[in-house]
Amino acid sequence: MFGAIIRQAFATMWLHRRWAALTMFGIVWGTASVVLLVGWGVGVHRMVDRGLQKIGKNLVYVLPGRVGEDLSPADERRTVTFKLEDVAAVRMSTRRAEVVSSELLQWAYVRGAASGRNVDVRGVEPTMQALRGATLADGRFISPEDVRFRRRVAVIGQTARERLLGPRPAIGARVSVNGESFVIVGLLERVGTQLSRNRTETDEQIWIPITTAMTITGREHVDALLTRPTERRLNDDLKREVRAILARRLHVSPTDEEAVFIISLVDILSGFDSVFAGLKVFLIALAVGTLLIGGIGVMNMMLVSVSERRREIGLRLAVGARRGHVVGQFLIETLVITSVGGFTGLALGLGACIGLGRLPSDVLPVPVIVPSVVVMAVAVTTLVGVLSGSGPAWRAARVDPAESLRAD
Repeated sequence: MFGAIIRQAFATMWLHRRWAALTMFGIVWGTASVVLLVGWGVGVHRMVDRGLQKIGKNLVYVLPGRVGEDLSPADERRTVTFKLEDVAAVRMSTRRAEVVSSELLQWAYVRGAASGRNVDVRGVEPTMQALRGATLADGRFISPEDVRFRRRVAVIGQTARERLLGPRPAIGARVSVNGESFVIVGLLERVGTQLSRNRTETDEQIWIPITTAMTITGREHVDALLTRPTERRLNDDLKREVRAILARRLHVSPTDEEAVFIISLVDILSGFDSVFAGLKVFLIALAVGTLLIGGIGVMNMMLVSVSERRREIGLRLAVGARRGHVVGQFLIETLVITSVGGFTGLALGLGACIGLGRLPSDVLPVPVIVPSVVVMAVAVTTLVGVLSGSGPAWRAARVDPAESLRAD
């Protein structure tokens, strides 16, 4: 009986093949849209997250500013500066920070074996490697002894190495930074395109010990304090904690956001999360709407089928078939029709995700397969089939056998 019902469903589709094709197109398109568009939205979200996090996972920038408590002009307010002692105090006192480091920024003329140019040279501490998530292609990173003894050593990015040294090996090579000779002890792995950066990309930078940078520049303060919360949910707690510690040392109000200015990648990513959550809901609603429109087409086709098969329905009822059997028959036929369209659309959506997923994800947003969305697409397609078939099925069950058999 079940096989006969399925054959009847395909016979109905063949009898109304143009109508069925147009109707199933809505089901196919809606199901493929659910998988592909939502997968593409998740792919965009992941690409943005990766691009922003390349500068450092959940990075928090703490920058010095001007005291902003009063209403005096900005140029009359006291300028706040951070020293290495302030950074050490934050490192010792904070409980919400996973790692704390500092950074001194300068543009310097760097001369290598191949060419010379202005380069973003940064004084960093050994903890910067963990904070930035930097990996080495060769050599070693800056050590505590390099900082303590103010050694003239450097770690270089891939792009900076290509520009300054050409094809020559980096480790052991010497470069001149504003006339000071430095030996390269480390070569960073290529980071690639960054959606978030401070002045330049990591590949274009040269890192030297922060104490050495302070010596050659004659500066006694650092440009920024960098940290990261132990968990993303502790981001706000970390900001309040760092601002309170620095406020005591710098004699400013702990609520003065102009004196201690904080930029957090977690806050930026949270904003993107809200945008992409809204986009995901919109894409799902659009795809489900398309499925419902296709379901209306299926319902109309089944209503026509009921009208054409009244004699068959009446005969079945006359020889003892129950009305529940008739309802089940037309529900199954409708589910077969919607399932054919649904699984065709599911195959197209998954195929598109797999095919586009072979593209470089750093350059283009590529869709990803989201299992929960696949399950949701199947569930919605089944629900549309049930809703579309309920009306025609109950209409078929209410056919009067006597009238249908007397009809010509």
